[in-house]
Amino acid sequence: LQQAAGAPSLSCKESRVGMSQGLAELKCSACSGEVERLSSDAKDLEKYLAEIPEWDLIKEGDVPKIQREYRMKNFNVGIEFFGNIRDVAEAEKHHPDLYLEGYQRVTVKIYTHKVQGLTVNDFILAAKIDKLEPKLSKYHKSKAQRKES
Repeated sequence: LQQAAGAPSLSCKESRVGMSQGLAELKCSACSGEVERLSSDAKDLEKYLAEIPEWDLIKEGDVPKIQREYRMKNFNVGIEFFGNIRDVAEAEKHHPDLYLEGYQRVTVKIYTHKVQGLTVNDFILAAKIDKLEPKLSKYHKSKAQRKES
């Protein structure tokens, strides 16, 4: 785990103990196979999830992932958003799974394929994606709004 702009690197353990910076300011570390898999217990992940409140913790089979859904203004905006996510993912060398359904609905799922689970990198990438400002549909609902309905 490295801080952006050439700052000293932090180990995954150090970053969990005291994250003084927001996740979006950190840089994903290379997945060498030695990257530390986080617990899949939601309670253990609370501090990471608190920094990305629009993301849901999900499980597909035995694999924990984080997921966020968007309702885009239109198809072209969805495709443009994919391109913006691609740029962030390439810069971080960490790649999400992207889905476009029904021409407007974009779903982003993130996990570390190498460890079949979640690592700090996944939360860093999610925080960076959150900094993008896609053109959402007027019918898009935040996580809180979806829970209310």
